[in-house]
Amino acid sequence: MGMDVYAGTFTRYYARNWKTATQKFCEENGIAYQQFGVHADIAPEDRASVEEIEESVNAWIDHVVGGLKGLGIEKAQVWRDDNDKPYYTDKPDWGAFGALLIYAAAKLLNKEAPEQFDKGMNSFDHPLLKEAAEGAASETSLYRGVCYWLPIDDAFMFKYVLPNGAEAEMGTVRGLKAELCRINEMCWNADEETVIGWNISEGYPDDGRIVDGKPQIGEVHKVYNTQSLAKFAFSLLWQAVRFSEKENVPIILDY
Repeated sequence: MGMDVYAGTFTRYYARNWKTATQKFCEENGIAYQQFGVHADIAPEDRASVEEIEESVNAWIDHVVGGLKGLGIEKAQVWRDDNDKPYYTDKPDWGAFGALLIYAAAKLLNKEAPEQFDKGMNSFDHPLLKEAAEGAASETSLYRGVCYWLPIDDAFMFKYVLPNGAEAEMGTVRGLKAELCRINEMCWNADEETVIGWNISEGYPDDGRIVDGKPQIGEVHKVYNTQSLAKFAFSLLWQAVRFSEKENVPIILDY
C-alpha cells in the first residue's frame, strides 16, 4: 500500500476527481493502472453524487469552524470547498516519508542519522523515530501520525470526525509549515528554490525506464540513501504546504 500527498478540496478527494502521480505516469505511458483503496471497491451507482459530497463537506466545515471558535480559536475561518479548485499531488511513498522522520529525529536527538535505508523497512519501528515520537517530537503532527491538515491560520492539533464519519487526529497547515521549517533549519537550512529542486535531484533511484511505450526493468535497488529520500519527501510536503496556502485547501496523506 503506497502513500501520496494530496493538497486540494475534500470534495474532489472524496469524489475521486483527482489522479495520483502514479496514475498520471501510467496514463501518459500507456500502462495499465489499477487503484486500490477506500473508494476502489465501491460501485459507481453506490457512490454519492458530487453535489451531495460538496454539500456534506461544507456542512462539516461549518461544524468544525464553529466548534473551534467556541473553544476560543478565532483564527478558524470557513474555507470554500468544491469540485473545481485545482489540486497538487505527488508520491513520497512510505519509504521517503519514513526516511524524513528518521533523519529529522536523528538531528533533533543529536544522534547520527543512518546513511542507508532498506527498501520495505518499517520506519515506525526504527529506534530513532520511536524515541523522538515519544519525547522531543511528541507534540508535532508528523510524529503523532496526523494525516489531515486544515487551512486554518493557527497551529494546533485536535481529534474530530472526518466528512466521511471516520475519526482522525488533525492538524493545521500553518502548524505543518512550522514543523517543516524547523526540520529544514536543523537538517539543511536550504532556500526554497533548492528545496523545490529536490523533487527532481533526490529520491528513489530508477529501477527501470520506458522504452517505446513499454516498461523495462533494470537494476532493482534494495537500499536507498536516507538523506536523499528525506530531502525528496521534504520537497513534496513543502510544495503541498505552499500550494495549500495559495489555494486555501487542506492537505491529506492518502494511502
